[in-house]
Amino acid sequence: METDTTQIPLTEPTRCVRLKTLPPMPAVFCKLLALSLVRKPGLPSNARVPKVQLLLSGFVPDPKKISRYRQLCGFSHTPEDRTIPPSFLQTLFIGMLGRYVTSHFFPVNPMGLIQTGQSFEAIQPVGIYDTLDLTCTLKDMTRTSKGITTRFHLQIHTKNTLVWQGISTYLTRNPIPGTTPKKPIKDRFLPPRLTIQVPADTGRRYAQVSGDYNPHHLFHTTARLLGFKQAIAHGMWSLARTLAGLEQTMAFSRTFTVDAAFKLPIFMPATLTLGYEHIIAKHVQNLIYFELRDAAGRRPHLKGNVHFLDRDR
Repeated sequence: METDTTQIPLTEPTRCVRLKTLPPMPAVFCKLLALSLVRKPGLPSNARVPKVQLLLSGFVPDPKKISRYRQLCGFSHTPEDRTIPPSFLQTLFIGMLGRYVTSHFFPVNPMGLIQTGQSFEAIQPVGIYDTLDLTCTLKDMTRTSKGITTRFHLQIHTKNTLVWQGISTYLTRNPIPGTTPKKPIKDRFLPPRLTIQVPADTGRRYAQVSGDYNPHHLFHTTARLLGFKQAIAHGMWSLARTLAGLEQTMAFSRTFTVDAAFKLPIFMPATLTLGYEHIIAKHVQNLIYFELRDAAGRRPHLKGNVHFLDRDR
């Protein structure tokens, strides 16, 4: 049985598409639903996919949304704090990602996309009144035993300077016949340090500040239509809530990276436990491993790490 992954070739050079505004999410979801009826989840074995970059210049985030995001996710905030939580910056790409996966140059069924991971690098602080240039580029597509993995490279520039970048990873379930999944890595449990409550309306509240109105996050009835027993929390909310919990015990002023994998869905309402462990090197906190589990500490929902870099020392 084969277990190797296969890279799907992308066409070169990268084509750039300039956007004037972020697309309205209701229109994106209507198109997404329509395409789900005609697009297949898989690709022909000889498929080549266009490599495209979406560019939106001169975007200014909404300070009110940033404030509500801080409150919902548990980030500390003072009137003097004029910076944006780095995890919020990923939400600026929700509309661009929706635009990308519903475009004619993205060949996979957009309804089947499941976000399985998010990484980002906070290179320098971004102010709430900064003017931002956003780019969203298809990084790669890979066939695996579970289906097709698609990664998008997200970048934010301010005054021609790269200030934030991230990778959003999605899975389209379309297993390759004759392959076997990789053996799961033995689960590692971290000491639980914080209990987190997830109210039933968390999905609707997060949708209002992020723009991610996927139906399975909103109501039990809409979640059941997509095969879930009840509404599930956004993976990016769980990551933001984790970072906010870590922020209570340590400073995030230095340049740092985050690498997170989304595991089992969080059915709302829920009680979660946040576990984490510090790694100290040369008397400096360099790395934090974190995880979110259910109240019993068994079922993993989120696992990842924060790596503090030495760039600004």
